[in-house]
Amino acid sequence: MDGSRPLPRTPDWSMLPPELLQTIARKLPDISDFVKFRAVCTTWRSSARVSDLPPQLPWFVEVKGAGYIIENFTSNLRFYSLFSGKIHTIPSPNSSGNWLRGPAHDYIVLYNKASRQISLLNPLTGRKVGLSCLDFVMPHPVWVGPDPIESGEPVVLCGKSADFETGFLALYQPVEREWVVIEEPCLCSLGCCYFNGMLYVKEMVTETGDTKVIDTVTRKVVHVVPPPREDDYECDAIMRRMYLVQSGGDILQVVWHYSELLEMADCHFHIHRLDLRSGNGGKPRWVKISSIGDQILFLDQYNGFSLSCRGFSGFRGNSIYFIKRHRDIHDQSLSLLCRYDIEEARAEPLNCPFVDDGTWIVPSLR
Repeated sequence: MDGSRPLPRTPDWSMLPPELLQTIARKLPDISDFVKFRAVCTTWRSSARVSDLPPQLPWFVEVKGAGYIIENFTSNLRFYSLFSGKIHTIPSPNSSGNWLRGPAHDYIVLYNKASRQISLLNPLTGRKVGLSCLDFVMPHPVWVGPDPIESGEPVVLCGKSADFETGFLALYQPVEREWVVIEEPCLCSLGCCYFNGMLYVKEMVTETGDTKVIDTVTRKVVHVVPPPREDDYECDAIMRRMYLVQSGGDILQVVWHYSELLEMADCHFHIHRLDLRSGNGGKPRWVKISSIGDQILFLDQYNGFSLSCRGFSGFRGNSIYFIKRHRDIHDQSLSLLCRYDIEEARAEPLNCPFVDDGTWIVPSLR
């Protein structure tokens, strides 16, 4: 005997109890860690089923664009993870040559300008689902919910006719595999949202227009809500951008006061909640609010969605993530990913290195 001690045995991590592995997998809020976890061995993969993916924070998708026309002519997509702060580059040949449209859950919208073909793409799995063609110009998502094909939830888009004279809202019914089209003459690309079978449509680009509430089954207008009072918008900003967003069951009107020339500290948001149950004479009205509770809003240049911050350690609710354009010392227009604290009325830039426009997607393996 040489007196040396025996080497310690390497633990067999594949022998961990399945219930422990499942507990660990449920605490992986970044999908890249979840994928790595499943890749360790067969036992770990079977304990972390795709259907049990924990709630995910959105990834910011970098997409090229001219103005607000977002397009993609490369076979790679780059994503910025809010949770980890990491950049993920994923091959995506199915997206090349298409316009990318978001924000979305699971599946982003692809639009081929030449063929007018509209598709849904999961950029993580590469799954692409073709939808029927629409005779629209530059359609934008109003609502693309989680797993729309399997859940049966409609995909809702808005757009203009080829002559830009007529606005449309289109709902794709996954079961019937066809579009239901609603004509809206005053419709713009901003100011639309969908919730529980109802469409909420702002009649004008600015916040001065009425809001229509449309039943998607009967296609009839059930409410016409006048805009908030003008004195609710006291701000010296040069421009305003308006969003309608469903947040925790409420419909919010979010008005962003902005300009490429303004400093970050001069960005401000005003938020109103739609009250359909009360108001002057029982009529629906917009009510100004100063908090959205534990909700976080994620806005791109056209639309947005909301998620709860519960379950995401280190992330606070009552905030807005948005993209601000600004001009550098060479007078070039760049984009910054920013966070706005509603309580403190203060905006701050994030460490995202992307300088192009982009949109949001909640990553999924479905």
